[in-house]
Amino acid sequence: MDRDGSSRRALRCLGWTVLAVGVAATAVLVPPLIVPSPPVAQPPSSTAPAPPSVVTSTVSVIPTAVPPVVTPSAAAPPAHSPEADPPPPATSSQPLPFRSTTVHAADPANLRSGARVIECATCRGGSRVGYIGGPNTLAVRVAGVATAGTRTLTIVYETEEPRTLMVAVNDGAAQSRRLTGAASLLIPATTSVEVFVPAGDSWIRFFNDTGSAPDINEIVLG
Repeated sequence: MDRDGSSRRALRCLGWTVLAVGVAATAVLVPPLIVPSPPVAQPPSSTAPAPPSVVTSTVSVIPTAVPPVVTPSAAAPPAHSPEADPPPPATSSQPLPFRSTTVHAADPANLRSGARVIECATCRGGSRVGYIGGPNTLAVRVAGVATAGTRTLTIVYETEEPRTLMVAVNDGAAQSRRLTGAASLLIPATTSVEVFVPAGDSWIRFFNDTGSAPDINEIVLG
């Protein structure tokens, strides 16, 4: 009995020893298998390191609508707003004013048919035109009338006795005046008649078909 027990104890001890040896062997062999291998040193590269890549950003530009530029034509005048243009000058419908005209009877531009220039110190201008009547006439020229119209004709004359004077403008109807004057050929007197005078140049005729007419000194057309 004791021998069998000892044998069993010896076998158990041997088993435990083998187990311990096996565990120890496993601990020695297993760690190298699970420990990672150290990194292998790489030889230095002979090429220079690549420069860092530069990242360029591209900005997208969205075109905006640009209105077309209109250049004015060379022949077209620049446009103006109605407010910038001055108003056109107002045109007057009134006729030009008539200027009074004075003509001496002895003026060289006048026409004397049979009538004569007479010296007269007391007459206007120092002379008068006489011997009017019958076939003899005097035509006084009035030039440059701007506007036609009815005018007042003032006649400066001299006579010693009552005489008849006929007055006409161009070929118009004649007007008759019976004039008494100052009863002297040296003292001027005046009379007035209304006559129509056309624009431009006209002739005012003095005559008397039936007898002698007063002497004419000067006329004023106003």
